[in-house]
Amino acid sequence: MTALITAPTARDLDAALRAGGILGEASRIRQVAAVPLGAGQLADSFRVELRYDGQPGPGSVFVKMPSSDADSAATAARIGAYERESRFYRDLLPHLDVRTPRLLGLVQDGAGDPGLVLEDLSGRTRPLDQMRDGSVEQARSVASQLAGLQAPFWDDADSVGGAHLFYNRLDDHIEGLSERYAISWQRHGDVVGAGLDPAQREMVQRFGAQVLDWAATVGGPRTLVHQDLRLDNLLWGDDGAWLVDWQTLAWTTPAWDLAFYLGSALEPEPRRAVEREVVRRHVDALHERGVTGWDHDTAWQEHRRLSGSVLLAMVAALGFVQPTERGFEMFASLVQRGAQHAIDHDVLAFT
Repeated sequence: MTALITAPTARDLDAALRAGGILGEASRIRQVAAVPLGAGQLADSFRVELRYDGQPGPGSVFVKMPSSDADSAATAARIGAYERESRFYRDLLPHLDVRTPRLLGLVQDGAGDPGLVLEDLSGRTRPLDQMRDGSVEQARSVASQLAGLQAPFWDDADSVGGAHLFYNRLDDHIEGLSERYAISWQRHGDVVGAGLDPAQREMVQRFGAQVLDWAATVGGPRTLVHQDLRLDNLLWGDDGAWLVDWQTLAWTTPAWDLAFYLGSALEPEPRRAVEREVVRRHVDALHERGVTGWDHDTAWQEHRRLSGSVLLAMVAALGFVQPTERGFEMFASLVQRGAQHAIDHDVLAFT
């Protein structure tokens, strides 16, 4: 049985915003009204309207709490998702140049896991959706954000506390992902893969069998990578894309995010038309921020190699989150686009 989804109370949020320096002595949250949001796989999210006694503070906030679903919470705990995301906002974001909601405070659930109180951007942005979005304009905007995430700590693991603090799908977690890939596809492949053509289905199966060999070919450099950069983890406004959901923040190849995004967000034809251009823009933006040793040819080669990233992440995740109708539709779209991306770039040539 799924646990009751519970929003934080007025007392919880008052304490969180006070500790975060958002509320002063003359303010007290009197009442909250929470509306559940989104279809997050590892967290429960709410938009919460706030009413005050005394001096007012923010009229509303976005709250992200550890999942009330036992299976999803166990997956998040296994990969350290909640603590990693709070650490991103507390310790790393001040050194980065990336559009993401501002952290206003931290709350804890009953198990002591951290939840986030973030600025509410609903008045100026809208969530992007895997089932209805995915444009070239969005892809270019996302790519423009990546240099500000990746350049500040480029190839300097000591400055971020060490690679062990991150969830690295290509390194220390790859054997477990390989096993989960096989189990997930066995459980749900017939449903999620119903729309695949024969070549795409063969790619999913062959890549799964060779994923350990493929991952072993991925070399340096290493830097901060979102690692789950897909449409459902983005907001869109007049100023472009805002990146959200940092639970799977990684220390890995800089090629991951662009390959993962382009391979999951765009249909094959528009992706093919802009792919080289977007990769070149990313390289140029890194150079402008002082990064050296990552040239256009290297970036394109690694982009092709990382065309397996969507399949690795999405197939492995498929069987270990709470299944919903929209969830299966989302995974079907991701797997189909990811399989075609891997085919287009001959990913098995890198095994």
